[in-house]
Amino acid sequence: MNPQYLTILAIAFVVVWIFAAIAIWLSRYTKVGPNQVLIVSGRKVQLPDGRFIGFRIVKGGGTFVYPVIERVDVLSLEVMNIDMPRSRAQTPGGRAVEMDCIAQVKIDSADDSIVAAAEQFLNKSPADIQKIVRPVLDKHLSGVMGSSSIEEATQNPAACAARVETGAPADLVKMGLRLISFTIRNAHAI
Repeated sequence: MNPQYLTILAIAFVVVWIFAAIAIWLSRYTKVGPNQVLIVSGRKVQLPDGRFIGFRIVKGGGTFVYPVIERVDVLSLEVMNIDMPRSRAQTPGGRAVEMDCIAQVKIDSADDSIVAAAEQFLNKSPADIQKIVRPVLDKHLSGVMGSSSIEEATQNPAACAARVETGAPADLVKMGLRLISFTIRNAHAI
């Protein structure tokens, strides 16, 4: 075989190999916007507090995901509305109050919160997350209404909502969530 052909063949092989490597790298590079987090699982990562977890976090940017070794999932940091129509609670006098409530929650953007949320909510739909969060909010709403008079509950629902906003975050933080707002509408005795 002619040495000139071998040289051309070697150059062609190197060029094809370079283009294949670039194509593989581009196909495995994953990006997300500022309202999302990449959860790249498959390798252990040490957190600043010394704990090891089986995934790494990439906030609002991009990263190379190693083929076969790693898997990537997206976790949304967008606000979720949780409608709580016809919520009922008892006041200390034994009278029930019915109200329409709405809450806005989101996954907090702090690393510890993202780790907690990833462990609990990764690959869950917003509807699934709402089903998990609503009982927590219902518990706090019942607790607030259980210590409020019927007059306060029906005439000043904003004060009751503010008390829910101060009590519920402690439980939501454990899930990596932050309560943005809680509103009570149409509160009336039944």
